[in-house]
Amino acid sequence: MRAGQGYRGYISSRTFGGERAPQHIQNLVVRSYCNELGIPFRLSATEVAMPGTYIMLDQMLEEIDTVAGLVFYSIQQLPEDEAHRARITSVVLGAGREIHFAVERLLLKTPSDELRINDLLGVSAILPYTLKVDECQWKFEDA
Repeated sequence: MRAGQGYRGYISSRTFGGERAPQHIQNLVVRSYCNELGIPFRLSATEVAMPGTYIMLDQMLEEIDTVAGLVFYSIQQLPEDEAHRARITSVVLGAGREIHFAVERLLLKTPSDELRINDLLGVSAILPYTLKVDECQWKFEDA
């Protein structure tokens, strides 16, 4: 495979979005996603377990010209900090590359895609603080 070919997978050894998926399952999902789209898959980089660190992702960004794009297991693996996400997007889009998110089946290829992903992550971040359905139902017998 020549430089600029293939999509590098990105998986994690820590929890993200309040969930944890075993690394081998993440890798299977990423590989299956690539196979379904017919895009060449290169081995996944596995992020370190320390919370809030993005050592492997930063390394992947430094080497972005050697791949056609990245395939994350999930958008939940992106940094919570919107400025950090914007830097990632700037590097990837500036290099003419793209990021796929296998679980959500999303593609980040344009600035409008970035807005959509930020909206999804924003909603995801506030969901734990919203009322549950059973907390919102009216009790007609009390009326």
